[in-house]
Amino acid sequence: MHEQKRHSGLTLLELLVAIAIFSIIVGGLYQVMDHTLSAYETTRNQQNLLSQARFAMERMVMFVQASDEIVYPVNSSVQELTVSERVLDTYDNLSRAYLIDGDGILDADNDADGLVNEGQADMAEHISFRLDTSNADNWKLIERRPDYRTADTADQTQWYVISEHVIDFACRRFSAGMVEIRLVLKKNDTEVNLKTRAKARNVK
Repeated sequence: MHEQKRHSGLTLLELLVAIAIFSIIVGGLYQVMDHTLSAYETTRNQQNLLSQARFAMERMVMFVQASDEIVYPVNSSVQELTVSERVLDTYDNLSRAYLIDGDGILDADNDADGLVNEGQADMAEHISFRLDTSNADNWKLIERRPDYRTADTADQTQWYVISEHVIDFACRRFSAGMVEIRLVLKKNDTEVNLKTRAKARNVK
């Protein structure tokens, strides 16, 4: 009689069990990775939105605090903020040439006498912020400021974007020199909501 040789290896049942266990492990790892990537994307979107919102809010507050006139809002809540500009120093007030560090005289001081907005020779110039809803998928907060490259106090720059993904922008006047600003940004499921009050120190 001949002895039958025993072959080592996996039976079909053992192979199926191994595949099932491997599939469970891979599926679990996929879920963990998917959750991690989703959390990373959410955090990144939130940081990006927060950065945009803080930049826009801090910029508006800076101009309000230095202003001596709040044009809008008047009394009710509106989607516009317009104040007199008393912050920028980026041009030579006499030659109108751009200077990195300015000339030490506020650009709004048109007659370069150290006083701002004091009369006919030095009329107030304004900076405005408003909501641009022309693109239904991506509302933007836009800004327009005086164009100090010219001597004409009525000249203003083009509107330019300072924040995207805006779903709400509202300004409300509390008193002659106090404004409340609300700015809400949203991208996908991530939302950032900022609200603050700013006082115009030069409003009498």
